[in-house]
Amino acid sequence: MTYPTVWPTEPYRWLPPGMIRTIREIATSLGMGTSAVGLVLIVVIQIEGRILPTSTDGANVLTMGMATLTAAFLLLSGVGMMLSRFSVRTGAVETKTAILLRGIEAGMFGGAFFTTVVFLIFYVSGVAGSGRYEAKDRLEFTPGIVMYTLLPVLATILTIVNLVVAHRLLFPTVEKVQRHLSRESG
Repeated sequence: MTYPTVWPTEPYRWLPPGMIRTIREIATSLGMGTSAVGLVLIVVIQIEGRILPTSTDGANVLTMGMATLTAAFLLLSGVGMMLSRFSVRTGAVETKTAILLRGIEAGMFGGAFFTTVVFLIFYVSGVAGSGRYEAKDRLEFTPGIVMYTLLPVLATILTIVNLVVAHRLLFPTVEKVQRHLSRESG
């Protein structure tokens, strides 16, 4: 049996049973992991945003909001990964659901990327530009501020991981399916 290089117009695409099992396991574990990390990041960002020296800055509401939105995009991306296991039925992948889930993951990445860029522009410029008028108001890049700055970046990286893994799981190449078939039959 040969496979076309693009997805057919049929509603289902047959895959070997071992590959279906692998897709379900990876989607569930990655989805649960990234959802948990997203939820933890939401809480940490809210706590850290209020106790760091930058909390007195007027733009803190915007930067905390953008960082929290980035973590929320990661949380939703993880939920999407967990739901992607339902696009894999016994022996087949549902084409429309797989395309929809890949679009959801791409949307979550786009949102996370945008909010991270806005966060970095306002937060880093706020810290770097502090103390221009009075030296006593100068903020230094302490380990806490650096870690807080990296939290939305981490969330964005994890949404990229979800996007790439979802695409590779739900849209396997012909060669990958054939290798899996030869391993199962041999």
